Amino acid sequence: MNDKTRFIGLALGLWLAFEIVAFALVLRAVGMLAAIALGLATTALGLADVKRLLSVWRARGKLRADGAMADGALQALASLLLILPGFASDVAGLALKSPSVRSAVLSRLRQRGAPRAASGPQTIDLEPHEWKHLTASGRAKRKRRAP
Repeated sequence: MNDKTRFIGLALGLWLAFEIVAFALVLRAVGMLAAIALGLATTALGLADVKRLLSVWRARGKLRADGAMADGALQALASLLLILPGFASDVAGLALKSPSVRSAVLSRLRQRGAPRAASGPQTIDLEPHEWKHLTASGRAKRKRRAP
């Protein structure tokens, strides 16, 4: 297994453990029937929101390039998190429903995706006497003598 697969497996395992702990805390606070009712209510909320998002997208007909697509994708992710069973995913989904949280997430994603400016010049022009070929070990190549 490569590192990426291990990281994904570890992240999913930690998320599952976090969901179990969150369910246990909610179960302890409100009881079994209320916890089940809360889980079903958030799933219904997520499904209703997906239906609303689909109707809005159909009504618009075409996509706008002003960031509405990314905002809509985050709204869809929030709805998916609400549909998933578990209270930790519900908290994350409800947080993404807030426009201020979505705009903060979008700005962070844009910062990570933006190309970083180099600190120095991209091209350095040197005269022939200002540089030399190096070997793989980093030493200067010797000039060959003419035969």
